Amino acid sequence: MRILFLSAWFPYPPLNGAKIRIFNLIRQLAPHHDITLVSLARTIGVQEARSHIPLLTEYCRSVDVVAAKPFAPSSLSARLGFLSPIPRHIVQTYNNGMAKLVEERTRACSYDVIVASEVTAPSVVSLLASKVAGMPKVLDALEVGLMKDAYSSQTSPIRRVRHGLTWFKLRQFTKGLVEQASLCTVPSYEEKQNLLDIAPTRARIEVVPHCLDLAYYTGAFGVPEPRSLVFTGSFTYHANLDAARFFLEDIYPHIKARVTDASLKIVGSTDGVALDAWPKDATVTFTGLLRDVRPTIAQSWLSVAPLRVGSGTRLKIIESMALGTPVVSTSKGAEGLEVTHGENILIADDPGLFARAVVDVLRDPALHARLSAGGRALVSAKYNAEVVGQQFARLLERYVPGKQ
Repeated sequence: MRILFLSAWFPYPPLNGAKIRIFNLIRQLAPHHDITLVSLARTIGVQEARSHIPLLTEYCRSVDVVAAKPFAPSSLSARLGFLSPIPRHIVQTYNNGMAKLVEERTRACSYDVIVASEVTAPSVVSLLASKVAGMPKVLDALEVGLMKDAYSSQTSPIRRVRHGLTWFKLRQFTKGLVEQASLCTVPSYEEKQNLLDIAPTRARIEVVPHCLDLAYYTGAFGVPEPRSLVFTGSFTYHANLDAARFFLEDIYPHIKARVTDASLKIVGSTDGVALDAWPKDATVTFTGLLRDVRPTIAQSWLSVAPLRVGSGTRLKIIESMALGTPVVSTSKGAEGLEVTHGENILIADDPGLFARAVVDVLRDPALHARLSAGGRALVSAKYNAEVVGQQFARLLERYVPGKQ
C-alpha cells in the first residue's frame, strides 16, 4: 500500500509521546508498505529536523519537513479567526508550506491512503488531508478531551463563554472531518466516546493505543537507587507543570516527613518557567530535557504521575513500566490505560493517600518487585509497538477501499 503520511510532529528524535507514537507506527508499517512522509517541525528547528532525515529514509521513500507556525493569539490573523467557523488557532497556524508539499506529492504520485497523525485535537494536518479529493483518509490519534475539559472546568462566566465558543467550533470542525474519513483512531476508549458524542452516526472509530519499542527499553540501564523518585514531563505542557507543582507543594512534604532521605528528579524542559519561585528543596533536581531518559528512569525506585488535568494516554507511565520502574499515579494520570491498581500500578488522588502509596513502595521491596513485573508485562501485552503497529496495519487494510 502506498501511504502519504502527514505528521503534526517530526518524529525523530522520538523524545515526546507524540513523536514516539508516530515514529513507531512508521517503523512498523515500513516493511510492508511504501511511505512518503510530510511533516511539520515543532520543538526543534527545521535545519535540525532535516539533519535527521537520513535516519528516517530507512523507513520512508521520501521525507519533507516544514516549520510549524506557533500560535500567536494577539496576531491579526488570530483575531480575525474569531469570525471564522473553525477554531482560530487553526486559522492562524494554517501552513501554506505544508499545503504546497501535499499538493506536489499528490500531483506527482497516486497514493492508496492519506494518514494524518495529530496526537492532539484535529488541527492543520487533518484539515490538509481533508482537502485532498478522491483519496481515503485515516485520521490518527485524535484527542479532543483536553479542549472539552478546558471548557467544562471553567468557573469564570467570561472564560466559560470564550472556551465554550472554542469548544463549539472544534466540535463542528471535528464532526466534518470525522464524517468524511475512512477511519479515525484514538488512543483510548475515553477519546473514542468523545468522538462518538460529536459524530455518532457515520464515524468509524477504533482505539489504537500509544506504544513504544519494548526492545529499546530492554537492557542494562543501571540499578534502581532506593528512596529515589522521578517525574517526567515537559513544562511546556501545562498539565505537567500543574502536576509537578502539585506534587512538590502538596505531596512531597508528606513523603519527606516519613522517608527523610527521599529524593526527586524532575525530567523535562523547563523553558519559560521561573523555577526561582518554586519550593526550595536540596533533594529535588531539575534535569532539564534529556536526550535519553532511560537511565534516569531505570535508576529511580519509583515514578510518579500526579496529573490533575489534561487528556490522552500518558506515555510517561508506559515508559516507566517498560523499564521496570513502578508507578504511582492519579486517576487522571492513568486515564486511558488498561491498568489495575495493586497489580501493575498504584492509584491515589488525595495528596495524603498519594504520599502513603509512594512511601509503601519505597519501604516494601516485595511490593516494588510485584509492580515492576506487572507493569512490564502490561506493556508487553498491550503497548508494545510491534503489537500496536500490526493492529494499525490491519485497520488500514480493513478500512481502505480495495485493500481488504
